[in-house]
Amino acid sequence: MRRPSFTHSIADEGGTPSIQGWWLWLAATALLLIGGCSAEGGRENGPLRVQVFTGAYSSMPVHVAVEKGFFQQRGLSVERLPANSSSAAIAALIGGSMDVVESAPDLVLANIDKGIDLKYLVGNESTNYVTLVVGNHVPVGTDLPVGTHVPLPEQSRDAIVRQLAGRRIGVNAIGSTVYLAAVLMLEEAGLAVEDVDFVATGSAATTLSSWQAGAVDAQMTFAPVPELLETLDLARPVLVLADDGPPALQYRGLYAGWVARGALVRDQPARADAFIAAMRDAIDWIREPENHEEMLDLASRHAPVAALSEAQNKEVMERMVRNYRRYWGYRISPAAIDLWNAYALRFNLIDQRIPFADVVYAKAPTCAGACQ
Repeated sequence: MRRPSFTHSIADEGGTPSIQGWWLWLAATALLLIGGCSAEGGRENGPLRVQVFTGAYSSMPVHVAVEKGFFQQRGLSVERLPANSSSAAIAALIGGSMDVVESAPDLVLANIDKGIDLKYLVGNESTNYVTLVVGNHVPVGTDLPVGTHVPLPEQSRDAIVRQLAGRRIGVNAIGSTVYLAAVLMLEEAGLAVEDVDFVATGSAATTLSSWQAGAVDAQMTFAPVPELLETLDLARPVLVLADDGPPALQYRGLYAGWVARGALVRDQPARADAFIAAMRDAIDWIREPENHEEMLDLASRHAPVAALSEAQNKEVMERMVRNYRRYWGYRISPAAIDLWNAYALRFNLIDQRIPFADVVYAKAPTCAGACQ
């Protein structure tokens, strides 16, 4: 069965990283040489430079920690710096222009495999938030209700996926983590990449345009796209990977988190520990249902939805904040890192498994087995 090729750069959207090859390591090394800040020593003074994705909901814990004073309470000053993709954020981290960035483990493992010292400080999302939505014009038969967060039996999941043969499946970018998840799910259901037509739809706004133009039949995606398409009655969620995806894609215990250079935890552990504590405070606050209304206000300022009418935008935001609450989580599981190692090996991102201790800071919050 033919494997996808990953020899070119792929831009990505929000918090979903694109897979990079050897060129990313070279680019990051170049940044390290010209970046004007040593990646080994780091900065001991001044604010901790924390990356956020422009307008992305996945960066909300940082905004909450700033606005609710959690960083200040931990004695930490933070500067928020924007990035448009995880690959750009990781390159900036290695180059020394950022101190902490958000990424899924595939990109982190690929760089560690090349000898770059990176460590997870704390999780951000503890399960896979990627969702398969299917157009309302596409019949997908199953013997169970779908989109209800009730795990489907494996045969039902595979039956749904097989019904997408010959259809156009949208992804944010060809080669992205979302794309690779779709490839793996197809293979688990007995299909090949050639059995569907993948369409790169880009950002949430351009994805919505693709759907309105009738250019796709299904989409592997993440907030706010499922909520947008459901609000407009264009598509409905069918599989949430955290619940219904193949076990190899559920990642209960780390889907994305906050990463620093090894030098930060080695030379400035107090700042690393303060960041961890503030992020725990922020995620605990976000997950409290009683903070829902205030969270809506914060999200409308930092991750606004503006593609529809005012009433529809509010409906999308309401759904997104409510639906996403269950994905937040700061504890990291060795079982999740094992799954990411298997994933990275499957797609030739690493040469050998990387031990948990080489991926996760010794004082990071952890848990055994699946955790949230």
